[in-house]
Amino acid sequence: MSTVAAYFTALLGNFLLSLGFSLQKKHVSWLSAKRRGEKVRQGEVIGWTSGFILMNVQPIFNYLALGVLPPNVVASIGGSNIIFTIVLSYWMLGEKTSLKKFPWIIVMAALLAYAGFVGQESSQHFNVDAFWIAFFIPTAFAIFMLFASRHMNPKQVGVSLGSAAGALGGFMVLALEALRLSHGSNFLSWFVSAYLYVYIFCGISSFFIKQIAFERGKMTAVAPSFYGLLVLYPSIATYFVSELPLHVPQLLTFGGISLSIVLISL
Repeated sequence: MSTVAAYFTALLGNFLLSLGFSLQKKHVSWLSAKRRGEKVRQGEVIGWTSGFILMNVQPIFNYLALGVLPPNVVASIGGSNIIFTIVLSYWMLGEKTSLKKFPWIIVMAALLAYAGFVGQESSQHFNVDAFWIAFFIPTAFAIFMLFASRHMNPKQVGVSLGSAAGALGGFMVLALEALRLSHGSNFLSWFVSAYLYVYIFCGISSFFIKQIAFERGKMTAVAPSFYGLLVLYPSIATYFVSELPLHVPQLLTFGGISLSIVLISL
């Protein structure tokens, strides 16, 4: 697979993820239909289930892209979810976006293209010690913030827990890369690998921490913090885990993508 093909493979996976989110939101009413005394409509169930399936096939596209692109590039492409969600929300849900956000959407699209087409190819190096340190950092940060957030105001809760959830969610790309390098396509052997359970742990933890952040924090603080760290943390950690040589323009691009996400989300 070429670099361009790998880039668009990852991009397609993120489009399907955003489409899955949009389908679930559009058809979520069936979950509470009985409580409202309404009949459950089959079309709603099919639409919601289709969204659930699309959301869960996205890692397959990331796995394929990781064969050519380094984890930091694959993680940065995840920022495209913001753009896809805005477009699909308008098309499927009738939700409009402020025109002030469009310049940042254009900037982000350009940075995503640069990150994907200019930079390193996938590395076959894997530093086990760096992987576990990179996993420990967001895990310890999340645990600390869960306790500390009891004494924070809603904005601080949104920033701290949103960042923790984003860093853990972003680390899933590195766990997937660890599985790819250590076990390849022998998927049955994944079940005896600690990396699979790191992947699952990060996904579940990120989901539940984000729900706490939604409940106790400001949404305007949660979204940019979550999506910003979802891209930025694995983008930086990859340089240590995959032992990539420092690529300053690309690193600045990852920072620009994260900043664009914050400004679009506000």
